[in-house]
This record gives sequence, structure tokens and C-alpha cells, in this order.
Amino acid sequence: NQEFIQEQLSKCEQKISDGDYDGAITNARALLEAVLVEMESRLDTTPASHDGDLLKLYKRVQKLLNLEPSREDLSQSLKQILSGLTSIVNGISSVRNSMSDAHARRYKPQAHHAKLAVNAVHTIVDFLFSTYEYQLQSGNIK
Repeated sequence: NQEFIQEQLSKCEQKISDGDYDGAITNARALLEAVLVEMESRLDTTPASHDGDLLKLYKRVQKLLNLEPSREDLSQSLKQILSGLTSIVNGISSVRNSMSDAHARRYKPQAHHAKLAVNAVHTIVDFLFSTYEYQLQSGNIK
């Protein structure tokens, strides 16, 4: 729910304030994954097992929420934005592997890297949550 999301984002912001940039990136990725896993479990009675591949998980949730960029009934500009979100999810997964504290780091992240990752995840999670609520209220999903 929104409270959980805000709580997790506050943790990310605190880590940025404390200079723990790699920890903020790790938390942001974990938040995105947690939201996606929860949404998939609510939308699919037999969800696929999650193997840690964030992009595959995102694409499954994207389909369940009717957000596939390939849909014919979407405007070209909306398709571009949805495709961009897919690229961002892929980037979050990659930056977490190279700049977070979850693995041996290849790069030491700076504040602007952490802010980019946290804000990108915030945008995606907020959009997914809003879409989920809209789809429920519209009767498009159960």
C-alpha cells in the first residue's frame, strides 16, 4: 500500500542523507521488486516463481495491468513512455548490480546516482500502484 511505499522511500532518502548511496540503490531496487511481487501475486492466481530477474517480473506485471507498449489501442506517445519504463527497470537492475552494496562494486555511486535510482523507482512504483487501483475500480482486473 501507499504507506509501505512511503516508508521504504523514506529509508532510501535517509540513506542518501547519510551518504550511504549504494545502500539507497539497494533499497530502491528491493522496493521495486517487493511491489512487483505483491502485485503479481494479487493479479495472478498462479504467479510464476520469481527467479530474481527484475525485468521478467516487471514485464509479467506490465501485462497483467494492461500496460504493454505493444497494445494497438495506445497512443504512440504513451507507448514510448511505457517502453521507457521498461528500460528504466532494466537499468535499475543493472545499476544495482554494479553500484549497490548487494554485490562487489565496480563503481562507487555518488549522490546523484542514488537520487536518480530512488526517484526513478518512486515514479515507477507510484505509477504501477495508481494503475492497479484504477484498473480495480474500473473492473478491468479482479
